[in-house]
Amino acid sequence: MAEAGKFNPLLWFVALAIINGTWYGVAGGEAKHEINDQLHSTEDRTIDISSVFGLDKEISATFSVDFFKVSADSGNASWKITDENGQLIAKWQGSIGQEQGWEGQLSPGTYTINTTMDEGFLTEQNLFIKPFENLRLEGHLLLSIGLIVLAFLEPIVKKNIGKIIPKQQPRTSKSKKNPFKSNNDGMPENDQFHDDDPWRSPTNE
Repeated sequence: MAEAGKFNPLLWFVALAIINGTWYGVAGGEAKHEINDQLHSTEDRTIDISSVFGLDKEISATFSVDFFKVSADSGNASWKITDENGQLIAKWQGSIGQEQGWEGQLSPGTYTINTTMDEGFLTEQNLFIKPFENLRLEGHLLLSIGLIVLAFLEPIVKKNIGKIIPKQQPRTSKSKKNPFKSNNDGMPENDQFHDDDPWRSPTNE
């Protein structure tokens, strides 16, 4: 076991693996934007894609589409995605049962999804985005560098804190008085004979 206060590279290596593994899972996470469901369908749906950490970097997105027959056997449908300037991002048009989704990159901003379909059909549409997917490499670098810097600064910080905060002196316990300490007062064998003792032997002059 490493001595307290000494740099232990093994522990920091484990911490490096843990934080990078955690970031790997977070970066692959998806956020779901419900566009249409079978009970609440609309022709035009507007959604906002927020920037991540204030950056204008594109965000990975997946658009899933399903059409369902209700009272018709065949029909046609279409969908398209446009940005706030009306520029076409993606589209599909064809027979129901052959619908296709889309995967791509979306910049932060406002988008409109337009859906049309024949009578007797319902649709379910979802937009899945991965906000941190395109920042995966940057996240690994920042977390790793930050942990390495922290590992080298830790001994310095501890040393300076030790200088600033005075060490408390341990309190010395006061010696207790022994209640059984011998007391020679009043012991006849230890009494001193005084010169004026009336029972002393007479002296020859």
